[in-house]
Amino acid sequence: MKINKLLDRIEANAIVLPEFQREYVWKKSQAKELMNSLYKDYPIGGFLVWETDDPPEIKNEAIDEKTHALFQVLLDGQQRLTVLYMLIKDKIPPYYTEEDINKDPRKLYFNVEEGKFRFESAPIKKSSKWIKVIDCFNESISPIELAQEKVGDDTEKIMKISKVYEKHLNQLRGINKTDVPVETLPKSADIHQAIDLFDKINSQGTHLSEGELALAHMSANWPYIRRHMKAKQSEIAERGFDFNLNFYVKCMIATLTKTMNYENVYDIPEKKLKNKWNDLAGDNGIFEYVINVLKNEAHIPNSSYINTRDALIPLITYLDKHDRQISREEKLQFLLWFNAAMMWARYSGSADTLIEHDLSLLGSESPTDELMQQIIEDRGRIEVQSSDLEGRGKRSRRFYNVIRMITRANNPVDWLTGEPLVGSYSLESHHIFPKNKLYEVYDSGKSSNRKMVNEIANRAFVTPETNKKLGGKLPEEYLPKVLENHPGALKSQFIPEDPELWKLENYKDFLVKRRDNLVRAINDYMSDLKIGTEGPKKETVEELIRRGENHRIEFKETLLYDVHQNQANSELKAKVVKEIAAMANTHGGNVIIGVEDKTKEVKGLQRDYKLMRNGRDDFELQLNREIANRLGRLIATAYTTIEFKNVNGKEVCLIRVDKTPEPVYFDGDDFYVRMGTSAEPLNMQEATRHIQEHFN
Repeated sequence: MKINKLLDRIEANAIVLPEFQREYVWKKSQAKELMNSLYKDYPIGGFLVWETDDPPEIKNEAIDEKTHALFQVLLDGQQRLTVLYMLIKDKIPPYYTEEDINKDPRKLYFNVEEGKFRFESAPIKKSSKWIKVIDCFNESISPIELAQEKVGDDTEKIMKISKVYEKHLNQLRGINKTDVPVETLPKSADIHQAIDLFDKINSQGTHLSEGELALAHMSANWPYIRRHMKAKQSEIAERGFDFNLNFYVKCMIATLTKTMNYENVYDIPEKKLKNKWNDLAGDNGIFEYVINVLKNEAHIPNSSYINTRDALIPLITYLDKHDRQISREEKLQFLLWFNAAMMWARYSGSADTLIEHDLSLLGSESPTDELMQQIIEDRGRIEVQSSDLEGRGKRSRRFYNVIRMITRANNPVDWLTGEPLVGSYSLESHHIFPKNKLYEVYDSGKSSNRKMVNEIANRAFVTPETNKKLGGKLPEEYLPKVLENHPGALKSQFIPEDPELWKLENYKDFLVKRRDNLVRAINDYMSDLKIGTEGPKKETVEELIRRGENHRIEFKETLLYDVHQNQANSELKAKVVKEIAAMANTHGGNVIIGVEDKTKEVKGLQRDYKLMRNGRDDFELQLNREIANRLGRLIATAYTTIEFKNVNGKEVCLIRVDKTPEPVYFDGDDFYVRMGTSAEPLNMQEATRHIQEHFN
């Protein structure tokens, strides 16, 4: 069918868009590429419609049942047809309203001289050779007039240039007559069959997530669920908590099924869906309760403080399971776990699998203890150490956010005005030592220096006005006045009050002290939430060995001694470091040296020690040096912790590895991730995809 015929059928409401379809989500760049492909006569794929005399609920109620006996419900191609409708007809299609189009493509321009497309800019608006695409289709554009505007009265040049313009315009307008394949699902199909086919076809275009597909199936049973979700999403966003639609879908799945199996909600009847949504989103619903707790008790004013919204799902499910009846102690224990889950990135990997596992713990006698134990099994500890903050900046949101939170809990005041900052949500992150002054001392071309300059420990929170006034001043210039005028202002943000540390030459010493202050504040805050309980037990090396190798535990029999050749083999050290790199790029974990991997037999480190002059000291020195040389000094100091443990009379080395905020490359080039029980290299394409999915 020709494109203009398809657009006419949309205009006449003969082709309609079902309520279960997601919204218009294309980026402007995708709209431009679609037009470019059609202009060059490239294939753009086909369209799929479902022919039915009993259509489901239609978006924007764009339907006239008196006019048509049969309707064609658009299952695949709505993003492309929406773009074409707007650019060719210069209108929003009937199934949408102006408010539904967030990225309107109608400021796309066409270059009549070169046959290229670009979006509006000041130079393009002034140029006579750039014409709005919507104007190119209304036949009012004259190639001769455009040529005259370019060359004046030179008739010969006008004719020559206008022919080029006319050729390009006709080629663009020819898009209207382009034939595109349209496949039809027969009227014998039911709505769930239509949705299943919609999913299969859609996987070839803009990917349809599991959540979007689940919402489509729920819409088949309760047609207006998407509208209710979007309305609640908008309402909560206005209050500062801007969660995407998928979060609300997950909350429905978790509370309805106590799993993260999206297919489990496909056939839930309308009444049950409505009742559950009312439990969650009603005036006194669970969402309302959780937001009040976050704002008033967790010192979290908006969603920018939450780096993993999935960590709210176990709490929401627990509240639903207990009909919103929760004791203060239980609430504080969940807040303790929530903070730990954010700091230690509980859901940074296969989030849905981990959520489902955590949901299964909610029925235990002490669910929060069980949940905390999972984090300890993954990370080895809950307590924060100074090395955790070294080299970490704003991009490491898990620590940056908790510091923002505990700062708010400490009732800070503005450094210049003395006004309380808790009521202000528009605070800025201020460099205590200004960047430009630090870069005069530390070469900004080095990544390690940039990380040091932008560390969390060099950040404080002030109003935009104060941030601007302090500008490029050194702390030794302005902190004495802050201390004098507003006693307690520095302590409230954990700033060392020793004036010697405010001098530029003592910046590194300042960072050490500030990190210690921040770590103490974080751990004290977490301890206060424990309400006198001892908290979950830290997992021992014996427990790690008993569990055996998995995606977070790796055994190495030796560091240097080759058990097959009975001599030193330096390549074995590199294998240990590859495992560290893989864990740092995936979920973090533990490498234990001195344990045979298949039998879990503890062999000890004596064979390695005999190859070294100073035994354990040289062992630790060589291991640290190997990590630093292969992965970088920051990885060796900030993201790995080396411990020596005695197990059954034999010494083993336990290396705890944190997931890093940025990708780690082995020898500067190779990229490894943890797959199952081993480190696996990724090619460039695989590495790029992994980095996009796992690093901010």
